[in-house]
Amino acid sequence: MNGKPIISHKSRCEGYTLIELLAVTFMVAITAMVGHFAATRYGTWTGIGSGFMAALSAICLVALFYRWRWQRDRGRLQELREKYRGVYRVLQLPSTQLSLIKPQGAEIRIGDYGWEAGPDRRDGIIYLQGLAPDWTVVWHTGFRPEQIERVAEKPASQYDYWAPYWAKPPPPPPCPFPVGERETMTWGRPHHSHRYFESPVLYRLAPTDRTDLQKDV
Repeated sequence: MNGKPIISHKSRCEGYTLIELLAVTFMVAITAMVGHFAATRYGTWTGIGSGFMAALSAICLVALFYRWRWQRDRGRLQELREKYRGVYRVLQLPSTQLSLIKPQGAEIRIGDYGWEAGPDRRDGIIYLQGLAPDWTVVWHTGFRPEQIERVAEKPASQYDYWAPYWAKPPPPPPCPFPVGERETMTWGRPHHSHRYFESPVLYRLAPTDRTDLQKDV
């Protein structure tokens, strides 16, 4: 499958903006406090040197925090890979909309493929994520067993392709079981928290790639 995505808007990770702001605030505050204290007690040059050392220490602490966070995320993603392994096809629309998560303008259609995913809530039903060919989430909802059919074991996991926004992994191959071909709003790639921090964007296929997508699916 050679479908190439065209995204109408650049997505941005709103969920991480607060963390970045807190990290910067922490570094500035530590630098200012230590520098001011040392300058008051021991003179200006000592204050400058102490502030510089405090800034380096704060940067190291923030880097360690990000490293710990990424290791934690990797562990959680591995748990989800091992637990949720099926690909399903939608036979009936879900009877309840309480668990439906989707960006405005997206929809579930009969015949869509859904990738088994972690639950949004603990209600005993099977949760699936409908994915665009670029692995971004079109919808995430729960189904009763009679509303879907299992069609395959996952050839890869949708959780293989999430990475922190500051990482630059190579682009993944196209999703082999996407939702039915259509222009649709999507969120970012599946996150282990099953929360979607990115602003919705429009996903559509280049016209020259539509035939290839139909052949491969």
